[in-house]
Amino acid sequence: MVFRRDKRDKDVIMKLFSDYFEELLEKQSDYFKDDLIKGAYLIGAYSKSIINSSFTSEVSKENKTFEKWLSNQKIIAPNLKKIFNKANEFERKLKLGSATNSDLSQLITTHFCNEKSKSVSRYEISFAFIRGMNDYVKFKKDNQRSGENNE
Repeated sequence: MVFRRDKRDKDVIMKLFSDYFEELLEKQSDYFKDDLIKGAYLIGAYSKSIINSSFTSEVSKENKTFEKWLSNQKIIAPNLKKIFNKANEFERKLKLGSATNSDLSQLITTHFCNEKSKSVSRYEISFAFIRGMNDYVKFKKDNQRSGENNE
């Protein structure tokens, strides 16, 4: 969690995705036992965060370049690092540095190991990536509903 000031100059506790993810790891440890699944999930969440942030970027309003680029990518193990690097590039170019984006980037570099795993199919990788995107949307919605701002 991070302390932050809101527009009314009040201290607000901001829940980060890492808090959400750590809770999820405890509840669903079997699902997340493979680092490739963790990586695909977190890169999906990070990608969704960058897509959302890009749309409100002060550098380029309503920017959809990363979203369009991502729609042409196969969500398979060899492409995960490429997707992460491209998302990170957009974070820097569009000046999207936020506590949420930094938190997600750190989670990925901590939990993601791009080793080949014989037990994980490309369908499972794709599913984990999409699940990460969807869970990020849910996470953001839940935090906004409680009056917190995670950007």
